[in-house]
Amino acid sequence: MDIQPTDWYELALYAPVRDGWYEVKLVSDDTAFSKYGDGEWTEKPLLVFTHWRGLSADPAEVADAPTATAEAAAAEGVRAAWNAFFPGLGGEQHKGK
Repeated sequence: MDIQPTDWYELALYAPVRDGWYEVKLVSDDTAFSKYGDGEWTEKPLLVFTHWRGLSADPAEVADAPTATAEAAAAEGVRAAWNAFFPGLGGEQHKGK
């Protein structure tokens, strides 16, 4: 699948208009993923991020996607990546709902 992300948006100036998963740029200039929903960032990385971008530059492609299945698959992938790179300790471990 060819991903054509949007431009980067500065976190302090812009918020996403749709709920979903976004790529975020950490202060270290690395990238991670975060979920935006109900007007706030959830499922976010432990490190501070300054910019975000959508995973599709074409909103019509997002609207046509099977959102429940795609979102569940994305959530499982992000959770697995977080657990691999940031396993946490004891009660700090990342857990699924």
